[in-house]
Amino acid sequence: MSEDGAGPDLVDLTPDQPAASSDQGRRNRFGPLLSKIALELFIVFIGVSAAFAVENYRDARNEDARRQAVYRALDRELKQMAETHGPALQRQMTEQLEAWDKATARGEKPLPPAFKMPDAERPPTGVWDAAVASGTIELVEPELKFELARFYIRANSVGDLAQRYSAAAQQDVWPHLGEGPSAFWEQDGQLSDASAAHVQRLRDFRERQGRLGEEAKLLRAQLKRAD
Repeated sequence: MSEDGAGPDLVDLTPDQPAASSDQGRRNRFGPLLSKIALELFIVFIGVSAAFAVENYRDARNEDARRQAVYRALDRELKQMAETHGPALQRQMTEQLEAWDKATARGEKPLPPAFKMPDAERPPTGVWDAAVASGTIELVEPELKFELARFYIRANSVGDLAQRYSAAAQQDVWPHLGEGPSAFWEQDGQLSDASAAHVQRLRDFRERQGRLGEEAKLLRAQLKRAD
């Protein structure tokens, strides 16, 4: 109550105006600062993101250039089997085997085919081998890489067949060509076993090498589509 007994004292519930004004003032002062910091952080974020994007773009272009270089090198190697060296070998083998077949069909006793590979005895695989050894083959699309791997396995198999043919011919045929047909035909008129095996090895090699050339053509087309 009041001192004069008139009634109870009234409590002043009016908010502390000076404190509220102080809080509002602080907010007003820090608002622009926070906005400025947020803007600067945003600018930094954009700059860093742009730098990463440029770097990723540069890396992608470099990787694509390396991939195209691998494709071009493989295409040049496959071209030898599909259009130049491979077809030339096919023509020589076919000519000699056809001449042999015609002569024997007439009842003659000719010398066996004396086909020799003029250059390397194996299909060219240097580019593929280098790409595998260096890891650059990983730049090739997975499906195409699988097809290339299968092709080069077969190319190595054809190379093994060519070497077996050459090794046997060096022993059984080429050194005896100067002796005439009697070195290859038995007295009963039958072709010797070694000579017959030589002719069959040549047929097998021609057939396998011809298929390899056709596969090389198909792979060149795939490389061009991927390029």
